Amino acid sequence: MSYLAPFAFSYYRRFGYEQVFDHVTYTMASDKLPRISKNTENVQVKRLDFSSNTNLLKSIYQQSPLAQRGGLNRADWWWDYLPKKFANHQLAVAFEHQQPTGYVIYERTASEFIIYEVANTDIESRQALWKFVTKHRTTAENFIYQSPVADIDFDLVDEPYSLTTTVQPYMMARIVNLQDFLEKYPTSTPAKFTLDVIDDVLSENNGHWTFEFDGKVRSVQKSNVPLDTHTAITIQQLTKILFGYRSAASLVEHGKIAGWTSDNVKNLDAITVPQKPILADYF
Repeated sequence: MSYLAPFAFSYYRRFGYEQVFDHVTYTMASDKLPRISKNTENVQVKRLDFSSNTNLLKSIYQQSPLAQRGGLNRADWWWDYLPKKFANHQLAVAFEHQQPTGYVIYERTASEFIIYEVANTDIESRQALWKFVTKHRTTAENFIYQSPVADIDFDLVDEPYSLTTTVQPYMMARIVNLQDFLEKYPTSTPAKFTLDVIDDVLSENNGHWTFEFDGKVRSVQKSNVPLDTHTAITIQQLTKILFGYRSAASLVEHGKIAGWTSDNVKNLDAITVPQKPILADYF
């Protein structure tokens, strides 16, 4: 896989990249913050120096959706770099039985409390971290959460009108080696179907493909059958589908792919991950 931050989405689509990541920014006045009453006495949240405690965060991050839904497998050097890149960021870590189980990375200004990243290994730690955040209601006028999760959670707030929400297109992705990507694709749904794929840049991906999934046994083969350009899907649209950003059925409905049988649409959507991807990092 290859990720990039585009200066123009249309330009990079020419090279096989496609938008698959969004970010959502929530802004709420401090007097509208919810009060978290859930008992979290088994979890202790401590403020720690960000630059010298990244070792506590690595396993938490790796177990969280931030790493498991298309995010980076952060190398040690990247963890060392993050506090240098974001020198104003602060850290709070949740501990349960003296083991780190969650963290929040944030920043405080004269008028704002900004949350950049939240990760946890259990529900109680997540509740404790958000209770830690809301306890700062008297220290800032507004609370801002820059979320890498594209799902909108209006229904989890008592009064959704109290939120100002902005959805921002984020980074792009590109499948470099289609066969390798599919052989490692995280699905166990049995399926068998064929696809004609157009990749104008990488000829190895261009052609007629047969996909077969049966539990842990999978076969991905490219044949010499001539590519049918009338029913072929571009590598960009296939990337959207396989990343869970948009379903095949939706792309057919919007006229982005044509000539597909209902079985092809159904089979491809059946194996795709059910949630939108998450990318917390920028590079």
